[in-house]
Amino acid sequence: MVSSFSVWYVSAWYIFSMILLGLHIRHGAWSFVQSLGFNHPRHTPVIKTLAAAMALLIVLGFISIPISVLAGLVK
Repeated sequence: MVSSFSVWYVSAWYIFSMILLGLHIRHGAWSFVQSLGFNHPRHTPVIKTLAAAMALLIVLGFISIPISVLAGLVK
């Protein structure tokens, strides 16, 4: 893992992929709750915010690995 993420373009591709995954998770989480019937103008902004926060946490967790390798924190 460290040798792979030491190559900058491998890390860049991985980070880009994780950002796309985050967009997919955000949409999927919001659609999942909407499919369950929680589709109300008062609740929609809260649901979208929670879905975005969940996706952001996942993405930040995953991209912390290549960033740590590139920064030299993991050897």
